[in-house]
Amino acid sequence: MANQKISALTSLTGANVEQLADVLPIVDNSASVTKKILVSELAQALLVLGTEQATTSGTEKDFTIPAWAKRATLTLAGVSTSGTSPLIVQLGDGGGIENTGYSNSAISANTSDSTSVAGSTAGQIIANPGAASSTQTGHVVLTLENSSAFTWVITSSIGDANQTRFYTSAGSKATSAAATTIRLTTVNGSDTFDAGAVNILFE
Repeated sequence: MANQKISALTSLTGANVEQLADVLPIVDNSASVTKKILVSELAQALLVLGTEQATTSGTEKDFTIPAWAKRATLTLAGVSTSGTSPLIVQLGDGGGIENTGYSNSAISANTSDSTSVAGSTAGQIIANPGAASSTQTGHVVLTLENSSAFTWVITSSIGDANQTRFYTSAGSKATSAAATTIRLTTVNGSDTFDAGAVNILFE
């Protein structure tokens, strides 16, 4: 049931409608019959997992944002590039990917020290690999803060297994119009992906 289309279903209310704690009564407008759906299943239906992309080639990985999405979680698993340019996340709208106007800061830390990482106006910095052998695993969460101003707040938690480092960042970006794309790339735009995978979860 979690994967079935429910846009044609309308919630029923009223004293004569049975409403259990974990069941939502609904009516199928096309068939004029009453049905039920578990609320727990409805919640799962609102979580949409994207299609994984291998980060083994190319300089960028794009995901399309559904119009209804208010939050997106980008998941990196062992992502590596051919160089040491910082990994960034960018947003795009109908006019294309926006590479200016980002406000963010980041920290790189290990067991012995922590270092601030300069933010980038070209995108949200999520990791600053110290070597081409670095592999990044973690999450980047993008949350719509203002739907009228198209403002997104972006936070990240990324671990570098090969360099034994942890990165965390926070920032924001207002796009010119409703966001349609999330891109994973690098600051220089020329380092190529050579290991790992990335996926996205929308809600």
